[in-house]
Amino acid sequence: MYCYSLMLPDSYEVDLIKMQYDKHISIFDCDEWEVYSNKIIEIADGVESGLVDSDLKCGTGGEFGTALNKEIFEAVWDSVVRDKRFLQHPWTVKSDPDCVFFPARLQVVLQDYPDDPEEGQYLNNCKFGMHGPLEVFSRNAVSAWHAGAQECESYFLEQCSGDCLWGEDMFVDQCLMRVLHAQRLDSFGYMIEDHCDPPDDWGSCKNESVAAFHPFKDQDSYLDCWNNAEEARGQAAAA
Repeated sequence: MYCYSLMLPDSYEVDLIKMQYDKHISIFDCDEWEVYSNKIIEIADGVESGLVDSDLKCGTGGEFGTALNKEIFEAVWDSVVRDKRFLQHPWTVKSDPDCVFFPARLQVVLQDYPDDPEEGQYLNNCKFGMHGPLEVFSRNAVSAWHAGAQECESYFLEQCSGDCLWGEDMFVDQCLMRVLHAQRLDSFGYMIEDHCDPPDDWGSCKNESVAAFHPFKDQDSYLDCWNNAEEARGQAAAA
């Protein structure tokens, strides 16, 4: 897997990313990774973020009052495609910095989808539609999305009689499914998050098979979740 995160400078995300790098967890446990920001930020000695051509600022709105971050992530995807490293991997994963992510667990899920159709495939991680904390795309889906983004822009401007006021996750989901006809693979079990009807005890992170929990915005709560999930995994293996 090729994994990346977008990091806002001068925010809590910087400390989260640095901690994840130090502990070799989250995206840093993928086969290859990158951290993007609109400034060059030192993550560790000799390790710096990649650049994105965006001010990383957006408003909120639309039906659900979500971040209207479509243009930001279009700039990020431009950087991902420009760097070309995704081409060396069957899957590309976008993980938010506050997402407690276990790449090895996601690999187990992806074993069910060994073949990448020409139009690409991607995982739909929520019954309400794909949510942004952990997005998973095949190599062909990344290429199709990047090549077809403007076609989707024109299509949905007409359908919505103007800006649909969607966040990045909804726009990419609808673009790939309705316009570019990528295979949308419903996989609701690999991520638990607060905006997708989670179980009451979701914040304990004690489900040993879940690949991502979201959100955990400070280092202590993030590590508590990560440690609980690993402990649950160990107990399940020993049973």
